[in-house]
Amino acid sequence: MKRSNIIYGLTCIVLSGISLYIAIIFDANKMSGVFYGLTGALGVGCIVNIAQYFYWKKHNEKYEEKLEIERIEQQDELKQKLRDKSGRYAYLIGIFITALSIMAYSLLGVLNIMDTEYIVIHLSIYLISQLFIGIIVFNHLLRKYD
Repeated sequence: MKRSNIIYGLTCIVLSGISLYIAIIFDANKMSGVFYGLTGALGVGCIVNIAQYFYWKKHNEKYEEKLEIERIEQQDELKQKLRDKSGRYAYLIGIFITALSIMAYSLLGVLNIMDTEYIVIHLSIYLISQLFIGIIVFNHLLRKYD
């Protein structure tokens, strides 16, 4: 494993500690929950990263074998096509969910259940940007490989 992995893990632990400190200071505030959650997410992720670093450092042969298998799988054409298709499906499902959210929040706003004007505007801008970004990226890749 690279030394940068352990540096990343230790940096995250420090950030987790800072987040915990901020959460304790603002304990009476509503924001403390966000900082406690950030502390947990950063802390657990970093501990796992550090544990993996020491595990793979002891089992270097298994790690090299794992890297070789990953390199082979990355170059497999079928898996590349499947990754492309899964990305496309995820993109389309995300657009569909965003469109449904716009309709649901619009309905809630019309029925005066909640004030949803800014949510609908934000989701609409997000949906339009996703459509344009998809078209731009597709055209860029098409020019790159033609």
